[in-house]
Amino acid sequence: MAKKIKAMTTQEKQSLPDITLESSPTIIKTIDKVGMTNITCPIQIKHNNTQQLTPAKINIFINLDNPSIKGIHMSRLYTTTINHFENNPFNQVSIKNCLEKLIKTHPDCTNKAYLEINYDYIIKQSSLSSNLSGYRSYPISISAENNNNTTTYTTQFTITYSSTCPCSAALSRQAIQEKFEEDHPYENSFSKETILEWISKESSITATPHAQRSYAKISISHSENHNIDILEYINQAESLLETAVQTVVKREDEKLFAIKNATHLMFCEDAIRKLDQWLESIEILTDYSITVNHHESLHPHNATASTRKKLNK
Repeated sequence: MAKKIKAMTTQEKQSLPDITLESSPTIIKTIDKVGMTNITCPIQIKHNNTQQLTPAKINIFINLDNPSIKGIHMSRLYTTTINHFENNPFNQVSIKNCLEKLIKTHPDCTNKAYLEINYDYIIKQSSLSSNLSGYRSYPISISAENNNNTTTYTTQFTITYSSTCPCSAALSRQAIQEKFEEDHPYENSFSKETILEWISKESSITATPHAQRSYAKISISHSENHNIDILEYINQAESLLETAVQTVVKREDEKLFAIKNATHLMFCEDAIRKLDQWLESIEILTDYSITVNHHESLHPHNATASTRKKLNK
C-alpha cells in the first residue's frame, strides 16, 4: 500500500522556489503566444434543449507582453479553463468570459488570450425515406481571440458527401447507348415493354459513373456581435450539395440516394462554387475559407479545390 503523502502547509508552499518570479530571462523579448495544447476538457453543448457533455481538446495561450518576465504560470491557465467550462454551458458568451479570465491570471504581463476548442458534434439524423435514424459525427474547431477587449471567432467544420463525376456519367451513358445499338443491330422501332425489359437486364448497363466520398472543410470568421448556430450552417451546407452521406439505410433510402447523386453530378469545382456563393451572401462573416476534397475512386489521388472570401470586391 502506497504511503500517504502529507499535505504541505501554507508556509511550506510559500517557501517553494518560483523561478518565473525569482529569475530574469537571458534574452529580453516579448512572446506572441505561450500556453498549453491538447488539454482534455469536457464541454456542455446545448442540443435539442438539453446539455450534452462532450469531450474536447483545448489549446490555451496568452501573450507575454512584459519582456522582463521569464515565464508564465501554466497551471493558472489550466485550472481557469477547466473550472470555467465545467461550470458554464459552452457557447460564444462563455468562450468570451473564459478569455477574459485567462487575461486576469497574469495581469502584469498579458493583454491577449487565445482559445482553440476541438470536439466532435454528434447529431441524430433520419434516413431519406424509411423511418430509421442514426448518428453522425462532425469535427468542429472553434478559435477565439481576445485583443483589446474585442473578441473574434473562427469556426471550422467538415461535412461529408458523395460526388458523382459528370464526365464519367456522360461516358457511361454513351457506353449504354452503344450496347443498345449492339444488341439491336436491325430494329428501328421498339415497344415500351421491349425497352423496359432491356434496361432491366444487368448485362445492358455496361458502365456506371464513378462516385466517391468527398469532404468540404469550411471555416467562417465573425465578430462578437453575432452568434453562430453551427448546426444551421451544417444543415445549409448539406442542403446545398444534396448528397450528404447517410447513416442507416434500407433499399428505399439507397434508391433515393442514387437518384440524388444522378441529379446532382459534380466536379470539385461545382461543389466549391455552390458553397462559395452561399457564404458570400452572409454579411456577418468577416472572412471564410473553403477546401473540398473528392477522394477519387478513379485515381489514387484526390481532386481538390479551395477558395476564400474576396475582401477587396
